[in-house]
Amino acid sequence: MLFVQKKVVSISVLTLVCLAFLAGYGCQSAANAPARFPFAYVQDDCGPTDGETVKFYFLRKQSECGKYEEPFVMISINENLPKSAPQDYSIRSGRWAVLASRCLKAGQCESATSGTLHLRKFIERQGASGEYELHFQDGSVEKGSFEATWCAGPRMCG
Repeated sequence: MLFVQKKVVSISVLTLVCLAFLAGYGCQSAANAPARFPFAYVQDDCGPTDGETVKFYFLRKQSECGKYEEPFVMISINENLPKSAPQDYSIRSGRWAVLASRCLKAGQCESATSGTLHLRKFIERQGASGEYELHFQDGSVEKGSFEATWCAGPRMCG
């Protein structure tokens, strides 16, 4: 009887160790997964009604400021432009205050149906950091954390 108890305890302990290892490995691999769009840029720009905007570009490969090639994700803040942080923005379909899109191939862009942009840090003419999460019509989600490089944009709109 003692042998059976030791065997059951040993199997139980081994099972718990394996589960703990797998759970830890799963969390670790998700946390260490490379960002889908690891390079971020922020700049002043002109918006859809020729007013000033702040645009964020998230790219798969490093780029020269203002020369962004697909694939990329773009978020444009058209109202209540950031002056400092922290600050949160909501992306909602049918609203112009904040727009977001994903362009995976040249000329093939799709608008986000909803999402959020959280600015943890924003220093005009220096850079920004934070997180974004965008939802698309097909049910897919683009999200990530970023440290954005400031790029000079146009100073006069309209």
